[in-house]
Amino acid sequence: MRRIALFCGLLAVTACSGSTEVVENSPTAVTVKFGGFGTDIDDATQLAQKVCASHGKTARLRRVNDEGIGRHFGHFDCV
Repeated sequence: MRRIALFCGLLAVTACSGSTEVVENSPTAVTVKFGGFGTDIDDATQLAQKVCASHGKTARLRRVNDEGIGRHFGHFDCV
């Protein structure tokens, strides 16, 4: 019974953990989805910088869309 409780607790923490994910990637723009526990616009910016750098450019934040708890999108221009 204790193992089941531990497994359920770990599953809940994993489901709420934050993540960043690139949802658009072109030489001119990058969109990063972020949210959940432990991620914010700074994490999205770091990922966007890496993606834009792969195109020889730098990420510049254009806007942030908040679409509810844990669903945020950072839209960046690669300049």
